[in-house]
Amino acid sequence: MHPIIIRFSSNPADQRSLGKAGGSISFTACGLPVFRFDNRLQYEHYISLKKNGDVRYES
Repeated sequence: MHPIIIRFSSNPADQRSLGKAGGSISFTACGLPVFRFDNRLQYEHYISLKKNGDVRYES
């Protein structure tokens, strides 16, 4: 199974959603940051969190 790679977002809410979903920030071979999900379940959880606005700010 191949990981799911999507464009990096500098939006803090998107990055919190990424972490809550189990994804990570990775880098392409040319050094560009991307969001990486190991499986489709993590990706779908990320999309759900973003859509529902379920991620609150935690300091």
